[in-house]
Amino acid sequence: MTTAEVISLFGVSTVVITAVIAGLLWIVKAQVSAMQRDLKPNGGNSTKDQLNRIENDVADVRTKLDGHIVWHLDK
Repeated sequence: MTTAEVISLFGVSTVVITAVIAGLLWIVKAQVSAMQRDLKPNGGNSTKDQLNRIENDVADVRTKLDGHIVWHLDK
């Protein structure tokens, strides 16, 4: 192999590796962006909104259960 071939092979390898890394970074950035959008409240469809509704429902059930237990203890 001549010096020119080695330099050419190194250049092509560098371009290919750079393109693969850039593609992977683009994919990771897109996925992180999608996850961030899902964790912000948006009026009902995001994971954050669903978790808030579940938390409120659990608090309501806990309050009702505590009242029911107190009712039984007072009898």
